[in-house]
Amino acid sequence: MYDSKDIILAVDYHDENLVIRQFNCHTGEERLLKYRTTAENIRKVICDSANEVAEVGGRVFWIMESTTGWARVKETIGPLATMLVANVLQMPLPPKAYRRKTDKIDTGRILREFLNGSLPVAFQPSVELRQIRRLVATRESLVSRRTALRNWINRYLAHETWRSRAGLWSAKGMRSLKRFAASVEGPDKVVLSVKLRELEHLVELQTIVETEMLAIYKQWPQAQWIDEIPGIAQISAVSILARIGPIERFDSHEELISFAGLAPGIQQSDGSKREGRIGGGGTDKHLRHYLIEATFWARRVPRYFKTYERMLDKRGPKIARVVVARMMLRSIHKMLRAQVRFNRLRVA
Repeated sequence: MYDSKDIILAVDYHDENLVIRQFNCHTGEERLLKYRTTAENIRKVICDSANEVAEVGGRVFWIMESTTGWARVKETIGPLATMLVANVLQMPLPPKAYRRKTDKIDTGRILREFLNGSLPVAFQPSVELRQIRRLVATRESLVSRRTALRNWINRYLAHETWRSRAGLWSAKGMRSLKRFAASVEGPDKVVLSVKLRELEHLVELQTIVETEMLAIYKQWPQAQWIDEIPGIAQISAVSILARIGPIERFDSHEELISFAGLAPGIQQSDGSKREGRIGGGGTDKHLRHYLIEATFWARRVPRYFKTYERMLDKRGPKIARVVVARMMLRSIHKMLRAQVRFNRLRVA
């Protein structure tokens, strides 16, 4: 990735200041620099470094941790340097006795891992993808808050009343619930009124967000392809694609399955192996949720049905749905990599 003509800038980034370990691969010189965190100072240190290696045709590498602020730094740097974001969570930890954390140590660690070719690099989403991801995350937050409110109201009714809770969230059920809240006496009247108003507001906000997501869906051909998979609708298609990002990140469907937290762990004992719990660190729990939810319908289609039934008999419904979710991700990976529609895929 780098050669003997380049300059490496290993950066410990803070809102107030920058600590930069500058290493000149051409001369072997290493310096520790400190600046106030401003766009002007970032451009200055990069331009000064570029001038040092201009005669030999060297490049500048800016390497920082995946911390808040990397996006604005990336926009500031532009074409001036090659920027890498280090995934520090995947970097090997030093022995416990030496596990101190200072700016000097952190920049040295980043530089050492980069020069050794072992630096784990984090994905840098584009501006457009970051915006879509924020939209998706906003919807996920609204859905979570709405579900929590509904659960609270359900528990209240089960605890304090004999009212039927069937069809509670239909339009008719909500009207009935408002009439009930108006008839309640004491402080609970206010509590229920606030809860119902908050619930209505969350539904309105979710509608606004989903309207924007549907507009994105209409302009995103890959989302329309994923929508062809049984169990995946328009909103979930956008959410899944936003979570995955560019499919080129994943060389194989196994990598994508692991990213989604659907890869099986392996438990080994006395020479025998068997599948353990799924998931693990660094996985996307929301992507896993979308796929598991989609299996409710996907498990019934011919492509997945036989596998689902076989695993249902052997391991039960939870594992069976996980296996179908893996198959769906395998389909998604192949569709996006090979630009093939779902109905043209060969059955795996």
